[in-house]
Amino acid sequence: MKTILSAGRALAPLLLACTRLAANTDCWHRTETTVTRSSGSNLVWRLVADPTQGKPYFHPLATPGGTMLTDLRPTDHPWHRGLWWSWKFINGLNYWEEAPDTGRSEGATELVSMSCTTSNDDSARIDCSLAYHPWNAPTVMTERRVLVISAPTGGQFMIEWLSEFTAITNVTLDRTPVVGKRNGMSWGGYAGLSLRMAPALRTGTTFRNSEGAHGMEALQGKPARWLSVQTTNGAAAGVVLLDHPDNPRHPVCWYLSDSMPYVSPALLFNAPLKLVAGTSLRLRYALWVHDGARTADDIEAKWRSFAASTH
Repeated sequence: MKTILSAGRALAPLLLACTRLAANTDCWHRTETTVTRSSGSNLVWRLVADPTQGKPYFHPLATPGGTMLTDLRPTDHPWHRGLWWSWKFINGLNYWEEAPDTGRSEGATELVSMSCTTSNDDSARIDCSLAYHPWNAPTVMTERRVLVISAPTGGQFMIEWLSEFTAITNVTLDRTPVVGKRNGMSWGGYAGLSLRMAPALRTGTTFRNSEGAHGMEALQGKPARWLSVQTTNGAAAGVVLLDHPDNPRHPVCWYLSDSMPYVSPALLFNAPLKLVAGTSLRLRYALWVHDGARTADDIEAKWRSFAASTH
């Protein structure tokens, strides 16, 4: 395995030195801040790891057959970044929305380091170190992130996502409360792993979960092991988000908007979560990106395989 990208404050001088690929070089392209994976003539995913932007993200993210799944910085929510991670409030500071004049949130999500390695089977492993803190202030929480991305073969691939957060001081992770809670809002509940989807998916798209429910009203805020987004605009395709049974509050409650569209396994939907200094929060998710229609039985089998895996 060879390193193909390093980024961040500590490793920035090494960027240009890390240029060799271990797998099929026709499938890969790298710059100082991006890694791109192609399948034939289709761009399947691009990871953007730019320390000046803080939060790493995937965009474009597409199926091997070319169906686009993500949207980047749409005008309604310019802080939405394809497939990305963002907390909402940490100790009362907003790490989600960005001020239009500065492009900054109240709290900083700092990309400290990142590396990406490929294997001979054309899979990739991405290792990240991030720090969360008020601007020009000490770190209150760190994150170790590991992403394992399989090769796009047979019209499908998997992104396995592990994030381990360690509190340096006492930390409260919070969200805008939902209706029924104090100061609740109809749009409250979101934080964490997020997927802002391509505008073309606003129509001809079906949302369903592991409990057999369909449609936004039946899915919003409801616990489920997985949530599927499938489109019949053009060739059938979609993405399934999977919640690992070892996660706290499993099965997770889901936040979604079919008008954006947007979907998130919303760990904080019903309540904030507190971490005592020195303790850690470990979260595992997966995304199954696929061409073709997939049945509930197909998805359930994929979830069982993910649930039984170790990382």
